[in-house]
Amino acid sequence: MSTNFSGTWYNELGSSMTIEQNGNNLSGNYYTAVGEASGTYPLVGLVNPSQDTSQTVAWTVTWQNSTGNALSTTAWCGQVQVINNVPTITAMWLLTGETTPANDWESTRIGQDVFTPQPPNSTQSKIALARKSFSHPRKL
Repeated sequence: MSTNFSGTWYNELGSSMTIEQNGNNLSGNYYTAVGEASGTYPLVGLVNPSQDTSQTVAWTVTWQNSTGNALSTTAWCGQVQVINNVPTITAMWLLTGETTPANDWESTRIGQDVFTPQPPNSTQSKIALARKSFSHPRKL
């Protein structure tokens, strides 16, 4: 299986990332559909060479753009597989925000996103929003 990551991918909350693939390198922009992190944010990443049934992929977004700086970064790491004939990226994420040494215990959150080439419908987004944490900072 060899997936070309170029194009737009959507997670279950309706956030999207537009990716350009050049060899194993990924670049593009991330847009979050929830919370207060407005606008788009640059992303960079890597994809592992093709495997028989899946490919590993990782990318990062630093939450700083022309509208603000959240002093935080999210890193996603996962794999793409074809599930029900749909290319699907299932990735765990770590969101780390800057803290003082005394508050390091609260600096990192963890979660999971599932991305596909199709945006979710409004019902899917509402259900996901009600039961998940966000891979981006809540406030800038």
